[in-house]
Amino acid sequence: MSERTGRSALVVGGAAAVAALSGILFLAISARSLSTEHNTAFLTYWAALFAVFAVLSGIQNEMTRAVRADRGLEREGPRATSPLTAGLLVGAGAAIVVMLLFPLWQAVFVGIGGALVPMLLVAAAAFLYAGHVATVGTLAGLGRWNGFAGLSAGESLVRLALAAGAALLGWGFIGFEAAAAAGTATWLVVTTLLPRWRVLWGIRIQLRLGALLKRVANAMAAAGATALLVTGFPLLMSLTTDPAAYALAAPLIVAVSVTRAPLLIPVTAFQSMVIASFVAHPERARSSLLKLVGAVVAVAVVGGALAALVGPWLMRLVFGPAYGNSPLVLAMLVVAAAFLALLVLGGSVALALDAHTVNTVGWYLALAVSVAIMLSPADLATRTILALSIGPLVGSAFHFTFVLRALRRRTREDA
Repeated sequence: MSERTGRSALVVGGAAAVAALSGILFLAISARSLSTEHNTAFLTYWAALFAVFAVLSGIQNEMTRAVRADRGLEREGPRATSPLTAGLLVGAGAAIVVMLLFPLWQAVFVGIGGALVPMLLVAAAAFLYAGHVATVGTLAGLGRWNGFAGLSAGESLVRLALAAGAALLGWGFIGFEAAAAAGTATWLVVTTLLPRWRVLWGIRIQLRLGALLKRVANAMAAAGATALLVTGFPLLMSLTTDPAAYALAAPLIVAVSVTRAPLLIPVTAFQSMVIASFVAHPERARSSLLKLVGAVVAVAVVGGALAALVGPWLMRLVFGPAYGNSPLVLAMLVVAAAFLALLVLGGSVALALDAHTVNTVGWYLALAVSVAIMLSPADLATRTILALSIGPLVGSAFHFTFVLRALRRRTREDA
């Protein structure tokens, strides 16, 4: 790894840490400010919001790949496609889809006191977040990792500041809903007011708009499964659990979010670096992949042990007495987060190899297994742990089988 690459990785890793900590602090503020039942309802809204964000994250991955690949093309070719404009077009479509799914939100947002306001906030946030991920994807493709990290962390910090304001001013449930959604406007303010960032609106690539949107649609199709497994899992918990039992599930929902954040947020943040690196240096792909997998496994082992030892005490300290959970549940959720991180990593490498279908199939295999487990009659905690472990293992096995075969084939061709 070169010194410059090492510095970039540290910057991106630092931004990921800020985002992870900001998310945890946001959930801690809501847990301390709302009753358990109201917080369960808010966490369901949070899951819906970030499930939509997860779907739209496919924009970031494809913009990274497209802009990075464009840098290697001859400069004579016409460049007419704006990545940011393409992202906003996708965002407008996403906002319309969110509103068309109003009957689904009515079923999911049980006990929230009406689905209209949450739905409108999610729709507005979807439009703005599409612009955010198009912007950070473009920055990643250009290799501007400081800007990438700054905007990624800035969006989370703005969201956290708004949450603190909502708590201090006593805005209640609606205030937390609005705060969670409003952070998505950060990129628009920055790229509108600051000249150094305003130039991003002028970036153009050779790939035609229709072709770019088709690739984005493929990446988002895979991200649809990502949405339910990574950020929107409480939606699946809500739809497969008795409402009375689910109303008391806030401690388990928070545990799912907190145990995965320290591993999944950095892995997700490094997706753009992984994709850019694999596109630029395919000869290093195999060794880099093995190192990344080893790092994830090591973090899972150490993190699982720490979760069992100090997790319950730490959860009660940060979120309140009702949020402790058992040592076994917290340890197993950390291990499950590692399996999910491997699924994210395998899918990213498949995308870097331009194997969009492999990425999509792997994610939907994982989702199908997880849904089947969530429909079983076991208690909620058992179903949650098994679904978040076995499903991702199946999907990542599919990803890595393809990736390793493709890398071996490429090595033989280069020999």
